[in-house]
Amino acid sequence: MSRIQVFQPFLPLLALMLASCGGEDTSGFIERPLSDSEKEFRLAETSMDRFRYSTSPSAAAGENSGGGASGLAYEVPEGWSEKAGSMMRDLNFTFGANGEGECYIARLPGAGGGLSANVNRWRSQMGAQPLSDEEVNALPTRPLFGQPARFITVDGTFSPGMGSNQTFPNYRLIGLILASDAGAVFVKMTGPKELVEQNSAAFDQFVSSLGVNAN
Repeated sequence: MSRIQVFQPFLPLLALMLASCGGEDTSGFIERPLSDSEKEFRLAETSMDRFRYSTSPSAAAGENSGGGASGLAYEVPEGWSEKAGSMMRDLNFTFGANGEGECYIARLPGAGGGLSANVNRWRSQMGAQPLSDEEVNALPTRPLFGQPARFITVDGTFSPGMGSNQTFPNYRLIGLILASDAGAVFVKMTGPKELVEQNSAAFDQFVSSLGVNAN
């Protein structure tokens, strides 16, 4: 697997996020000091910062390789194809025989609408009932950029929205939401249930590989 570097433009200090993440459930999570590069990880601070970045062409050819402006570092799991980013997605991948599986990472300024609102937005896309704040706060956590992010998994009929009227039955959504007053980070995978199950280890691999490159 090749480590890829992308996106430095628009990133406020992760330290802001660390301070506002106090009190989160860290059970099953190993704490460690932040490296110098992790201390420099930033979230989108303003809408101007959010929308001004651009991606760079791949710096290296070949499967599971590529690059761009220094910033995030990550590994592309085997069988995943990287697609161009967008103003709403920092990183974008597809997988499956017809690219029907999808995984992306996105960041938003501020609290991004709040944890409960985003969890229930995702659940709504799958036709699931909303959770109470207490139920959201009881969701399990997994590490994302060294912090405990809420882990969401839900099955149902997927309605992606964004101007589309299509629906996709027997789908699964899994994802992580790291929300604080400093910003919000989202990692989201969707696809046919069986395909997502087959790629759950790849999702974990991708999330674990996410880091910050100081170059």
